[in-house]
Amino acid sequence: MKPLDILVAGGGIGGLTAALALHRAGHHVTVAERSPHPPASGAGIILAPNALHVLAALDVDVTERSHQLTSFDLVNAEGSVLQRLRPQHPTGHHDASRSLSRPALHTVLHEHLPDAVRLLQGRTVTSVRDTGTAVEVRFAEDTAAHVHDLVVGADGLRSTVREQLTGPRPLRYSGTTCWRGITDNPGFTGAVESWGPGTRIGAVPLPGAQLYYYLVATAPRRAPEPDWPEGFHRVFGRHRGEPARLFDVLTAAPPLRHDLEELDAPVWGSERVLLLGDAAHAITPNQGQGAAMAIEDAYALALSLRPGADGALTRYRSLRHRRVRRMQLTSRHIGSISHWHNRPARALRDTALRLPFAASRQHRALVAPALALLRTP
Repeated sequence: MKPLDILVAGGGIGGLTAALALHRAGHHVTVAERSPHPPASGAGIILAPNALHVLAALDVDVTERSHQLTSFDLVNAEGSVLQRLRPQHPTGHHDASRSLSRPALHTVLHEHLPDAVRLLQGRTVTSVRDTGTAVEVRFAEDTAAHVHDLVVGADGLRSTVREQLTGPRPLRYSGTTCWRGITDNPGFTGAVESWGPGTRIGAVPLPGAQLYYYLVATAPRRAPEPDWPEGFHRVFGRHRGEPARLFDVLTAAPPLRHDLEELDAPVWGSERVLLLGDAAHAITPNQGQGAAMAIEDAYALALSLRPGADGALTRYRSLRHRRVRRMQLTSRHIGSISHWHNRPARALRDTALRLPFAASRQHRALVAPALALLRTP
């Protein structure tokens, strides 16, 4: 197969992973990222085993900059344990999830980019035109048309590349807003998430005695910010047990807030303009699988191009659509049931989550499809 000249629009987690996978497949890759500098700040991220397996297949190892999560407890607002997720083989290869800051993950991916991958920082894609035999791309920073064999749109939730293909697509608001941040770890040894009526609290240990935390609340879109600290205590004050300790160490309101939005259904692109990650299928973060799906997409996209660009869209969609759609709907469902107010409904939910097979089934649903992808001939 003749190597393709490929532009990856977006230098985030999915875009950099795509650049690695496409380069390994023998293509000539350019990455265009609108930000002039790599991210220096941000919240945390959990990489589940499915993401770690794919990164390992690309020879990317995050071990030195991440924390191994040997436990993840799900509790209700009263502090009663609903599920205890433990690696089935704690010393097994990529069996446990790992946590790190988003800037740290970007750094790892940047460090693994070979010199042959051209990285353009501070370049904003404004126009993409699929001619049928090539793709013309224009940037805000110059007036020239740049021609590539194929373009990968990895430019996020509000993707310019996607809008060029399909026109504006309304984003579905989940009905929840999320605050995130990183603080000193007051002693959390494992990750924990607490489900309360209309709210959730999560705490995840990071390297260097740091803690990634997130606070999720049912709220109208663009709702006013609660006062700090009284307003936050009022919203999240029904949580008891370990997660509530988070408020003992927070000295200021969380620095990051996002209304949680998603695409209603995946959009995969055209024959020569393929989308991945949030640009293709933004999902709510209720399973911690947004970045993992982008990482899987990147690997699948490179596989889809093995026979060449012709027919790549069909091959790519067949590898990803069912997996991503199921993840999207499951994440949406979790976002709903985790915030239930009705007491009898919460009691039934809690009973179901305590069933002994529930956690292992969830683990298999995350990992098995990624392993199958890696075995694709």
